[in-house]
Amino acid sequence: MKKLCFGAILVFFILDKSFAEKIYLDITQPHIKKLTVAVEGFENASIVFRMIKENLEFTEYFRVYGPFPLRDEKFDSSLWRNSDVEIVIKAKTEEKILLEIYAVTSDTPIFTKEYALKNDESTGNLIASEIYRILTGKDSPFFNRFVFLRKFKNSTGIFISNWSGKNIFDTGIRREIISKAILKGNKIFYSALQGKLWHIEVFDLSSKENREIIKSKALLQLGDVINEHQFIYIQNDGELSEIKISDLLGKGRTIISSRWVESSPRWHDSQILFVSNKGGSPQIYQTKEGTSSRRVTFQGKYNTEPTISPDGKKVAFSSFIEGFQIHILDLISGVQTQITKEGNNEQPSFCPDGHFLTIMSDRRGRKEIYLVSVDGLIQKPLTTGYLPYCTK
Repeated sequence: MKKLCFGAILVFFILDKSFAEKIYLDITQPHIKKLTVAVEGFENASIVFRMIKENLEFTEYFRVYGPFPLRDEKFDSSLWRNSDVEIVIKAKTEEKILLEIYAVTSDTPIFTKEYALKNDESTGNLIASEIYRILTGKDSPFFNRFVFLRKFKNSTGIFISNWSGKNIFDTGIRREIISKAILKGNKIFYSALQGKLWHIEVFDLSSKENREIIKSKALLQLGDVINEHQFIYIQNDGELSEIKISDLLGKGRTIISSRWVESSPRWHDSQILFVSNKGGSPQIYQTKEGTSSRRVTFQGKYNTEPTISPDGKKVAFSSFIEGFQIHILDLISGVQTQITKEGNNEQPSFCPDGHFLTIMSDRRGRKEIYLVSVDGLIQKPLTTGYLPYCTK
């Protein structure tokens, strides 16, 4: 095998703007069929090909054939027109990876790019993400991660996984009870009960340093992380419930103070979502610091655990209707859609790509984390655990 060359990505160009703007697979449409993709080449990059095939097929939007031997240097679309193949990907792997993507309706590539010849999973994820973006017009989920919890006999632990649940890392963090964990960059923020006191702590994955930020006899529950230096949380002493914002020194301010049960504060672009029973049952409300709140959910008598889409246009939440099910509310149109049906489905978290969420489901008799699409058509079990939080 030839010696691999290491270096930065070399060249990038899209040959034709009209091709770049075309969507070959509209994943926003219901009941779409899989896009069939044939792959030629990758002789010196078998790991890269494996990651491309695994990632694309795991989404259930693609069927990938190959790898086939690299044919003639010039692409001949007529060789594929009598097959069910719709897209052909050619990769020459000599001193670099030269990637070309073709639709079988034309001999002109819709995308060409050169990469350094690295036969590793990271390069495979990168190229798979490019292919996904070109063919769907959407950001890929392939660089997503999620943090989640697992329960042990006398403790709870925090774990991190890649987007497909295949590479799981044990952080080593153990507490009696952990009520929420959020991963931001290289920091894990979490709220936990230890020794009859509630804590909010932060763990640095790089330095392995763990630091206590707040400690209280009152219930502390992390709600959301605004950035690597601020977070929003609930403090409840049994009589008064307060939504607060704090920095890493524990210095903060109160946003809402109420005798109604307030929970699950979520932050997006200065907007705050939270759950309150002030209307007679748990419902989701929206507010901005210093302003009054407005009710967001009206269908169902028990709506909780909101998560906001990256563009701020949708809210996913858990609603109790003969068991807990995940619903998505379009904040612009007001349309609400149920996307799960089997078992109890809770704890939704929008992923950064905006098309997928992680949720907890017990549909197979135990608590498992699932990857689900916003239309509910894709529902993939990832690993055992609960309280997932999806991030980059």
